[in-house]
Amino acid sequence: MVAIPAGDFTMGRTKLTSDDKTNMRPHVLLDDRPARKVTVSAFQLDAKEVTNAQYGKFVQESGHRFPYHWPDGKIPAGEELFPVYNVSWQDADSYCRWAGGRLPTEAEWERAARGGREALDYPAGDKITAKDARFNVQTGPGPVGTFAPNAFGLFDMAGNVSEWIADWFDGDYYRKGEDRDPKGPATGEYKVIRGGAWSDSARRVTVFYRNWVRPEQRTPNIGFRCAGQLPRP
Repeated sequence: MVAIPAGDFTMGRTKLTSDDKTNMRPHVLLDDRPARKVTVSAFQLDAKEVTNAQYGKFVQESGHRFPYHWPDGKIPAGEELFPVYNVSWQDADSYCRWAGGRLPTEAEWERAARGGREALDYPAGDKITAKDARFNVQTGPGPVGTFAPNAFGLFDMAGNVSEWIADWFDGDYYRKGEDRDPKGPATGEYKVIRGGAWSDSARRVTVFYRNWVRPEQRTPNIGFRCAGQLPRP
């Protein structure tokens, strides 16, 4: 895991688009605003998305179900270092608890993805190309850690697979949420996913893009990474 220092950051989309100015942007895509200052305590986050190899050990030791696409319950040949996918929110939560951690909150994830930098669209800047992340392809995810890390030393915070978040989704939460270690709504119908996936366009792999999925859903473009609290000194 990588230690993410405590700090304040601006959470959400800080830049207006032509859609915003003309009121043509769908309401469903306005949930990344208003941007606001958020304080996040120090925590730890997996440097890379959880791999098939790691999840396979969890399945073997705990008896938890395996992803439905694994032939005979075994990791597809040559994909040990690919991110695990076709896992539900409950599957991801169970793995993180088994590993001694938890899923990150939405604020923690965005703080980590930004790498301590403000007002950027992507982990490495305002532009992204195929040399920076795996996105806008139709051939599935690739091995974790293939691209350069962000300023905090975290890999694949944009693209590869979208990542399950601890929080329930609320499209208006940014207007009414907490500003110190926010944990999202108490209940909901959908869970948040962040980071975008191999199948997404550049617009959906920004550090502020929010998406939501039913927690029981298992798809080829959603995986996860785990978080944890730093031990007390």
